[in-house]
This record gives sequence, C-alpha cells and structure tokens, in this order.
Amino acid sequence: MPTLAELSAKVDTLQTALDDEQIQIKAAIDALTTANADLQALVAAGGTEADRQAVSDKIDAVISDLQGTIA
Repeated sequence: MPTLAELSAKVDTLQTALDDEQIQIKAAIDALTTANADLQALVAAGGTEADRQAVSDKIDAVISDLQGTIA
C-alpha cells in the first residue's frame, strides 16, 4: 500500500504533466487563432463576399471544434 507521501508525489507528477499539456494546448490554440486572423485578412483581399464568408465560417467551426475538444 502506498504511503501518503508516495501518493502526494504521484499527484504532484500528475499536476505537472497536466500543466505541461495545458501550455501546449494553449500554444496550439494561439497559433490557430493567429492563422485564422491571417487567413481572414488574406481572403478579405480577394474573392466574393460569399467566398470570404464560407471560408470564415469553416475557420470558426474548426476553432469551435478545437475549443470544445479541450474544454
């Protein structure tokens, strides 16, 4: 049977691993958000309004999906 100190150490290890994952997920979301803004600006420079809206809607759906996955 593990001691309280051993269990506490395992919890600390788990928390560190979780914190590391959260940092990586936030970095991925930040990168996606930046890519989204860049792509929206690029699309705004050309194409029809409907084309731009369709691409924007797809990007927003991807962002929502990603955020829903990690929420």
